[in-house]
Amino acid sequence: MGIDNILERIAVDAEKSASDVTSEARKKATEIYAERTAEAKTASAEQIEAAEKEAINTINHIKSTAALESRKLILGAKRAVIDEVFDDIPSAFRRMPKDEYAAFLAGVAVKSSEKGTLYFANADFDVADKVKELLKDKPQYKVAKSTVKDISSGFCIKYDNVKINCSIDSIVENMRPELESIVVSKLFPENTEKK
Repeated sequence: MGIDNILERIAVDAEKSASDVTSEARKKATEIYAERTAEAKTASAEQIEAAEKEAINTINHIKSTAALESRKLILGAKRAVIDEVFDDIPSAFRRMPKDEYAAFLAGVAVKSSEKGTLYFANADFDVADKVKELLKDKPQYKVAKSTVKDISSGFCIKYDNVKINCSIDSIVENMRPELESIVVSKLFPENTEKK
């Protein structure tokens, strides 16, 4: 064999070897590509699943926060209505017929103290004589000719060193805890039906 043949044989063997290496490299590259593609698809699916879970959690959190805020707003509105009712009670007493209002105030005096001088608010001085007339058989009560300015309605009873606030505002404030459940049941009957 001549040198040309040897060189040709080396070239053929080298070409075949290069072809085999190239073929093997392509095969290996295809396997690596398939593996990486599968890994990427798995990672992508996991990320999508995690993102979906996070989105669902976020949506649920937003819904529960919105529901809580809604309940707060409803309770706040109900509280405002209840406060408005209690704020209106003193003027509701003033709208009563004078005889009924005077009888109510006389009853308050008897329940509040065993004796004393009644000092009426300026707004209620017009019923003082009627109250005095209703208390005429109870000489331990007197009605002052002067008024008190620190209350808006009702009266104060004074005796010795004692002063009892019998203003309508004070009466309503003292009775509010027991009256509030009644007001709530009348204004919002759906709340009392559930219990």
